[in-house]
Amino acid sequence: MRHLSFGSLPAGSLLTIVGMVGLVAPSPAMGQPSSTATFQTPWGEPDLQGIWANDVSTPLERPDRFEGKVELNQEELASYTVEQQASRENRDLRDSDPGAVTDVGRAYNALWFPVPGNPIERTSLIVDPPNGKMPALTSQARERYAPWAEARGLFNSGADPRGNLWNGGWDPDMVALDGTEGGVDGRGSRADNPEDRRFGERCIMNYLPRLPGGYNNHFQIVQSPGYVVIEHEMQHHVRVIPVDGSSHLPQHVHQWMGDSRARWEGDVLVVDTKNFTDKAPFKGSFDGLHLIERFRRVDANTIDYEVTLSDPTTWESPWTVAYPLRALQSLMNGIDGMHIPQMFEYACHEGNYGLLGQLSGSRAVEQAENTSSR
Repeated sequence: MRHLSFGSLPAGSLLTIVGMVGLVAPSPAMGQPSSTATFQTPWGEPDLQGIWANDVSTPLERPDRFEGKVELNQEELASYTVEQQASRENRDLRDSDPGAVTDVGRAYNALWFPVPGNPIERTSLIVDPPNGKMPALTSQARERYAPWAEARGLFNSGADPRGNLWNGGWDPDMVALDGTEGGVDGRGSRADNPEDRRFGERCIMNYLPRLPGGYNNHFQIVQSPGYVVIEHEMQHHVRVIPVDGSSHLPQHVHQWMGDSRARWEGDVLVVDTKNFTDKAPFKGSFDGLHLIERFRRVDANTIDYEVTLSDPTTWESPWTVAYPLRALQSLMNGIDGMHIPQMFEYACHEGNYGLLGQLSGSRAVEQAENTSSR
């Protein structure tokens, strides 16, 4: 098989152009008509298959600078695109808060981050509420999160149930704060034991919904009669979703990525996910999280994606995020009809000394503190 290297991508992932063995029906070739009727599987369902970039750089919440402004005009969008694409630069500068924690927090420079995908016209990924902001947390959510965070040694940004919004758009306000997703507080968690560190750092999982983030922002969708499979590039999670009218698992059965069941509403795939675990809260929501995702292919290169999040114990109202997924092949200028980009395995543990360094560093700090106190 002939391999044409496309170059490496950060944090354990590699995209390369390879010959495709026909295990599933291929998506229509580039340049075909944009009618959604064109994109059908051999068994007559809408065809969502392919590798899709989940990397728009519009922030999850509307930045304060755009308060009251829902969409950018073309001139504003062009300027904002340049700004967002440059947001990965100078991520390793330490002058704002020099010290060991900042050195660690800013260790990921531009080398490790791809250029962010272009923003969309809207000023936030959140479309509801209309102000582009997450709904307020309930008092119950804050009371529930505080002891959970304290038990795990979370502090600063880690102790905020909303977390920071880096895993949901390239927010320049957050980048300007410290240049990393975790903050100069060392990602806001202690390092007494491996269990103190976040699941992503331990190569266990990332959260649903998987919103645009720093890197590894791709989905691969494969379909067969009765199932849709969505593989996340980050942490190589695979969601095997029945589309057969079957019921959810019993309420007492909880899973890391929840229990998903799907149905077709016309040309829209609707994925209903509940039964989340209480071990991995998403912005304050534990096992009460309920997601309704909608996937609709609008042309050869685009899927309109929408997700509504609800949990009455966490947020005062449901909220909805929407943005396009773009065909990775189209972003690589099409290649040719015989080769398509392919996701390789996400390798998180191999050569990863981060956790060892974090634990060793904490022991060194403790030793230094004990020595100075004598």
